[in-house]
Amino acid sequence: MVLFRIIGLLLITLALMALGSDALRSLEAGKVEIRSLAELWALLSQTSLDSFLAWVAAHAAAVSGPLNTVFSYPAWAVLGVIGIVIAGLIRVTR
Repeated sequence: MVLFRIIGLLLITLALMALGSDALRSLEAGKVEIRSLAELWALLSQTSLDSFLAWVAAHAAAVSGPLNTVFSYPAWAVLGVIGIVIAGLIRVTR
């Protein structure tokens, strides 16, 4: 239980960091610039993103379309929602 709570809080923290990064990028550019989850993952490791997408396309083709949709959402939103759901579920099961 403690491990999942830590994971949830870590994901929420990462979401807030991504939101702050997007805010700074937007201020610098003078227009709204939001990084998608795919862009964030590509910044960390492009090869692992490509490998993951190739693996999904080969082994779970039915999930490929919805997964690409989720990867196009803002990184802070995806990480935040997942973190809140994990932290909330752990809180409810207690």
